[in-house]
Amino acid sequence: MLRSAASSCSTLLARTTLLPAAAPAKGSSSASSSSTATSTPSASSSAESSSSSSSSGGTPASPSSEPPSGAAATAAAAAAAAPPPGPSKPLVVESSSSPTQLDKLPLPFLSTPLGVAVRPTSAKKTWAQRREEMVSQERRMEKRRAIVKQATRGYFHDFHAIRSHGGKTWRAPSTLIREDRALFFPDIAGSCLADRSKTHTSDLFPGKVSVVCLLNSKISEEHTKSFYEQTLRTYGDHPKFQLVMINIQENTLKAYLISLFLSSLRSQVPESLHRTYLLSDQSLELERDAMGYHNKHVGYTYLVAPDAKIRWAGCAFAEREEATALASCTGVLLERLAEKARKK
Repeated sequence: MLRSAASSCSTLLARTTLLPAAAPAKGSSSASSSSTATSTPSASSSAESSSSSSSSGGTPASPSSEPPSGAAATAAAAAAAAPPPGPSKPLVVESSSSPTQLDKLPLPFLSTPLGVAVRPTSAKKTWAQRREEMVSQERRMEKRRAIVKQATRGYFHDFHAIRSHGGKTWRAPSTLIREDRALFFPDIAGSCLADRSKTHTSDLFPGKVSVVCLLNSKISEEHTKSFYEQTLRTYGDHPKFQLVMINIQENTLKAYLISLFLSSLRSQVPESLHRTYLLSDQSLELERDAMGYHNKHVGYTYLVAPDAKIRWAGCAFAEREEATALASCTGVLLERLAEKARKK
């Protein structure tokens, strides 16, 4: 019995000797790594013993790295405690100043020609032209920029912008835009007030000097009227002059409601203008910047030559000099048109 007890004790002692060393506690991990990084003889011997124990079935030792300095450790702790970054800024920023601040700044004169580079046409697009537009990278980027701009602008952005100079963003030039630099007025289709027939602006322009008004409300109608009133009094009876009014309603529901009350609209518009008064629901989102059409609550007035090029433009309420400039520029175009007819 004594022999069997002695043999069992020796077996237990042997098993205890063969067991791997216990893993160090989490609290002592930094101390062990710090002692390893000092590269002292005792540290190297302990590293050798740990590697030998891992080769004999123990837990492998994790590689040690040099601890960061005091400044680096402080920066790392501050970065860990910092809050997550907020939402990114909008891609399109109209202005960093408020409308009240902008109202104190002087308005610039129109410095660039307005319009599109492609000559407008009322012809229906062919399948090849539509396919070319669908695969055009430039066209896709234009649509993307328009969507981004629309998404990053508030619903009442245009309404608040009226507080700055009454919605006026630039002053009209005192002279005509040069013919070689002028761009085209885009083709806009709408229902004619006279007989509800579909009419294109590109079919109205040839052979005429046109004052074109873009409006969508009563206030925008007053804006355009302040521009063309003097010109209409002077050249209203001229056979080569016409006033084209385009009531733009990009909201389909609003356009439908207005179409139900065309008879009431006819009574408000002089009969002589029914043929050139168009009600349109065409979207001008892609042409908005090119036309200088910055605010949907503001009326815009354009002087368009017989070749459909924009030779002059104004917006919001007209200043006295602007109304006079429109009348004089219209007279110049009518004289040039008459001179061309005489040469023929």
